[in-house]
Amino acid sequence: MQQMLFSWDNVVAGNGLSLSITGMSIVFVALILVSAYISLLPKIAAFCNKIIPPAAHHSGPVAGAPAPQVKTGPSEAEVVAAAVAYLHKNKG
Repeated sequence: MQQMLFSWDNVVAGNGLSLSITGMSIVFVALILVSAYISLLPKIAAFCNKIIPPAAHHSGPVAGAPAPQVKTGPSEAEVVAAAVAYLHKNKG
């Protein structure tokens, strides 16, 4: 069985040092670009809002939609609070 030798001579002979420095430089530049994009994103969004304004929200009723029902009685929370107050007052 052939024995594998690990040494720096093999790395230097195969241009491993320059290849690893090039790879680390590419990754470093990519991380800088991602960081710059994230930090500039609010400014980019504000610029895009000037070009394409966000959709306006309607506060009034939409045409063709049923009118919202107005609730006139007590809410469920008020009923529960009244029941608890009654039980607390009349415990015995």
